Amino acid sequence: MTPHRTRRKEMEDTLRAAGCRMTPQRKAIVKYLASTDSHPSARQILNEATKDCPGISLATVYNTLETLAKLGLIRIMDFQAADNRHETNISPHINLLCTICGKIEDFEDGEGLPIDRINREYGFEVYGFRMEYYGLCAQCKSKAREVPI
Repeated sequence: MTPHRTRRKEMEDTLRAAGCRMTPQRKAIVKYLASTDSHPSARQILNEATKDCPGISLATVYNTLETLAKLGLIRIMDFQAADNRHETNISPHINLLCTICGKIEDFEDGEGLPIDRINREYGFEVYGFRMEYYGLCAQCKSKAREVPI
C-alpha cells in the first residue's frame, strides 16, 4: 500500500472509530489531504474536494478539519495574517516557510527533535509543538538574484 493510501485509510478508520460517518464530503476532503504534503489552506482543500464532491461547502471543510485535528490526524497551523494551513505530517519536524511565495516544506532531521529528552531532563510533558524557520525557498531565492539592482 502506498504511503498516501495508508494515510487515507488511517484517517478514515480513525474517523469511523470516533463515530463519524464517512460522507462523500468527508471522503473527498480526506482523499485530498492524504494525497498531499503541501500544507493546504481550507480554500485549497475546498477547491480540490469539489472535484470529487461538487457542492461541498467551506463550512464542511472547516468542520472536518477541526475533527481531524481533534483526533490528532492533522495539525492546524494558525497564521494571523493569512489563511490557516493544514498539515498531515504530525511527526516532530521543522516547517520551512517562504516569506515571499508562502510555500511550506518539511525539514526532518535524522536525529529528531529532543521531545523525549525534554521530558527526561526537565520533567516537562510536551503535548504540542510548532517549529518554523522563515526565509526564502530555493525558487524565490533564485528569482531574487535575477532581479537587477
